[in-house]
Amino acid sequence: MYQSCPNAAKGLKWMFIAEILAIVSIPLVFILIGGLTALAATVLNLVGLYTATHDDAGYFPALYAEIASLVISVLSNAFHNGILTAVLSVVAEVLGLFIVYQVITTTLNLLGSRNGTLEQRGNTVIKVYFGCTVISVVCAVLAIIPILNIIALAVGAVSEIVMVVGYVFYLMFLYGASKALV
Repeated sequence: MYQSCPNAAKGLKWMFIAEILAIVSIPLVFILIGGLTALAATVLNLVGLYTATHDDAGYFPALYAEIASLVISVLSNAFHNGILTAVLSVVAEVLGLFIVYQVITTTLNLLGSRNGTLEQRGNTVIKVYFGCTVISVVCAVLAIIPILNIIALAVGAVSEIVMVVGYVFYLMFLYGASKALV
């Protein structure tokens, strides 16, 4: 018999809302409300991860990585050095991959094998995020080298478009999993 996980469901719902707020904050970034919306998204994401930890400790590493990513983001904005900012950006991207991986694998463990669609969607998200993160890291290194930086820019742009598709699947995963775990 399946045991429900209401805290994980509630946490994933908060994370879903946080991701939607993060999307909304992008065009609003030039006015004060954009910064506040982004801050609200960050807080909701942390609250969602913390809430989910009450049902499974597997969410804790994602919570800690999210906090580390937040610190790195603040540091990255404080330093405007090209190489240091690039290194911090790479670290933030790897942490982002880890967070998504940890959230999806922990959620799939809670679901067991009872929802094949979510399992397939989660595995697709992990593959897309992994591939795009590897490409992004390689492009960040190549961006330092003259002439190769143009190729890195083009490949990076394509990777970002693919990442948007992965992001949509991640949103669908969060929403579906929050409903399935009730």
